[in-house]
Amino acid sequence: MAKKKILCAVQMHWKVSDYQSKETFERKIGDVMSNVEPYLGSNTDALVVFPEDVGTPLVFMTAYPWIKNAKTIVSAIKLLYLKYFLKICYYGIRYKAGLFRAIALARAEDIAGVYIDVFSKTAKKYNVYLVAGSVLLPDFQWNREVDKIVYKITDNKVYNMAFLFDPDGNITGIQKKVHLVPDLEDKGGFDLCEGSIEQLKTFDTPLGKIGIAICLDCFKEPVINVLAKKGAKILVQPSANCKVWNKEEQEGWMEGCWKAMNTEKSFRYALNPMMTGCLFDLCFEGQSSILSNTDNNEPSLGYKDLEYAEGFIRLSNTHTKEEILFFEIP
Repeated sequence: MAKKKILCAVQMHWKVSDYQSKETFERKIGDVMSNVEPYLGSNTDALVVFPEDVGTPLVFMTAYPWIKNAKTIVSAIKLLYLKYFLKICYYGIRYKAGLFRAIALARAEDIAGVYIDVFSKTAKKYNVYLVAGSVLLPDFQWNREVDKIVYKITDNKVYNMAFLFDPDGNITGIQKKVHLVPDLEDKGGFDLCEGSIEQLKTFDTPLGKIGIAICLDCFKEPVINVLAKKGAKILVQPSANCKVWNKEEQEGWMEGCWKAMNTEKSFRYALNPMMTGCLFDLCFEGQSSILSNTDNNEPSLGYKDLEYAEGFIRLSNTHTKEEILFFEIP
């Protein structure tokens, strides 16, 4: 009997308390996956995709009592700086890094350890291919056996990186975000570094070859063209939109996955999971979606304030709550 092939986009709802420790983060991911599990089975190949930045708030891990009452994300970061003052100063001086990047470097080993361990175990437990949204990390040495990661910072650069895990829990792909959101991720914000378009890759799975375009990258035609030329059949766009999900914003998001699918007809499916909820004063909204370029006899759907558009085959009902979208490939 042929295996079922399941696509799953997780619209996650986060809050700061989910990230106070490894245990709370693991419990949050476990709660999400408990709602995915009924759609899985031993005779199933499944791809589960989490939203962008799902691992980023792990920077607050172990500092939760210090920062939990902060009113803004900036004040929380300042409190984090005070707690880890000596360590952050050391990394800032050693790697000639500004405040935000020095914090990321100082916390990178702890963040990477928890993020990779939790998502590796999750992929293995549920026997799925798992795109673990993204996380802010520097480059580090690793091999395909997750329990043998060698952690070593190679330079002072920090990236928005997506990790792909296979059903054995191994890391089978890493993709860096190429285009940074102005005044949020670039030097005007969290001082991240751009990935290189030349380093974009696609990754083989039984569901089809996957191409990952982290959020803004999916709006950029050169990125889409490279992934298409490298044979991607499933386009994955982990996203976290920190703007109000009004009609104007929805119209803007039609320039992302939906346009990419129409630009490159070689893509068969696309998944765009969105983050919802607030981290202090920074709030995220958006409707997650699964799209198709094949004739599935599925009704067309559309963002809540827009007309229906051919290609949308699954769409979340809300833009502020947690939902999980599923689609079985015929």
